[in-house]
Amino acid sequence: MREAGYGVMACAVAVAGAATLAGCAAPAQEPSEPWDEPDDYTYEATITVFGPTAGTWRVTVRDRDVVDVEPLDATAEYEASRETWTGAELFPTLVEVVETYNLVVMGDPHVAVLEEDEDGAPVRVELDPDESTSDDEYLIEVSEVAVP
Repeated sequence: MREAGYGVMACAVAVAGAATLAGCAAPAQEPSEPWDEPDDYTYEATITVFGPTAGTWRVTVRDRDVVDVEPLDATAEYEASRETWTGAELFPTLVEVVETYNLVVMGDPHVAVLEEDEDGAPVRVELDPDESTSDDEYLIEVSEVAVP
């Protein structure tokens, strides 16, 4: 797993309601097998977090590494325009999303929910490792996964 993407995910880790998305499996309560990741794909993600990945983004993965991100809403555009912005290395691949969930769920978290599509791709991950720690919540909602 890439160190920077993991670091952002580990620091951010997720929260929100537990609504199940149509066509998705029930939320997992234990470690999950990673999605059978293709070498190249794109996905859109709406990320709720206190940090520079907040907003809606199009994420491009090549050779199983995030190589480009494009802001798709005002929050993402704001984050990308900040002086401290460092770019694509802040974002996880979809396998890294599942790996982060697995790490958090092993530590007895306050909230850890993983919802996957029928093919195993994550579509929603909510994490809040510690109820008493502020700003450690992370929510990612994934859509528009496209494999060229």
